[in-house]
Amino acid sequence: MNSDASAAHGAGTAPVEPDRASRLRRLRLLLLHPEITVLAAILLLGIYLGATNPYFLEKTNLFNIAAAVSVIGTAGAFATYVVIIGGLDLTPVTVFVMAGIVVLKTLNAGWPLAAVIVTAILAGGMIGSINGILIARFERNAVIVTLGVNFLFTGVAFVITNGNGQLVTRASFLNLWASSVAGFPLTAAAMIATFVVAFVVLRYSRLGVYIYAIGGDAAAARLNGINIVRVRFIVYVLAGLAAGLAGVLSVGISGSVAPFGALSQTDLLYIIAAIIIGGTSLTGGRGNVWGTLFGIVLFGVVANGLVLKNISSYYQPVIIGAVMLVAVLIERFREGLAVQH
Repeated sequence: MNSDASAAHGAGTAPVEPDRASRLRRLRLLLLHPEITVLAAILLLGIYLGATNPYFLEKTNLFNIAAAVSVIGTAGAFATYVVIIGGLDLTPVTVFVMAGIVVLKTLNAGWPLAAVIVTAILAGGMIGSINGILIARFERNAVIVTLGVNFLFTGVAFVITNGNGQLVTRASFLNLWASSVAGFPLTAAAMIATFVVAFVVLRYSRLGVYIYAIGGDAAAARLNGINIVRVRFIVYVLAGLAAGLAGVLSVGISGSVAPFGALSQTDLLYIIAAIIIGGTSLTGGRGNVWGTLFGIVLFGVVANGLVLKNISSYYQPVIIGAVMLVAVLIERFREGLAVQH
């Protein structure tokens, strides 16, 4: 009887353990791949906004969201590399402004559009190379270096422009960035292309392998023959080039260059927040660019939703800050799971 009862009891409880194990596996998946959670949040928020406001799901509105986040998104793609490698870059917004000044000066000088765009992007790469030399070659602290470079070029921007905002008047340049590809804004298409390139390099190139290796354990990477100085330098240059392109997009969208924009670091905070929310570890060695893209898109959807709901935009940093704090807490649990995994 006891044996039969035990067997019956066991038969009755057996299904519970697999269910629990399945739930734990799903939780582990979400924590180890936070980009899935962010994508789910975007979809749920989109469903809610679409159900409560008929304008949200219109193609024009969705394209407007994509265009609105194209500047910080373009910079964020390769800024993710910097964090994965264990560094930090505080110069993207200043690069936006400096690239914009290059655009303004070269347009006024009558340069061809292609030369204007390439030169502005290279100017961003030049600032990135300064970061890379000081951080990689001279092994200086990334926060201090990029903060110093940030202040330096903010001052340069004010000196060049005499502290005045200036309008871009060349119609061909403005029309280029106001155009679309199959109805999709060109600025947003440039952002997507940047993320595709960043993904391919990180996922399929030797450089990508080195980036993860250095971010995970720089000492071990050095012992395995990886040239840490070169890789770190390349990463900061790539981040500068991407920020330079973002600066070009910024001028194309706004039609102006404002040196005092370098004093506002809101865009920088959104870039860093998107990288963190997307699952890139601040300690390095783990992360992916798609998580950053999803984080950027989430910000765009939140901002658009606040407008559609007639809620003050002042609530946006409150929401983003709360999401960041949750992401930081989740990161703590994810580190433990990563070790077990």
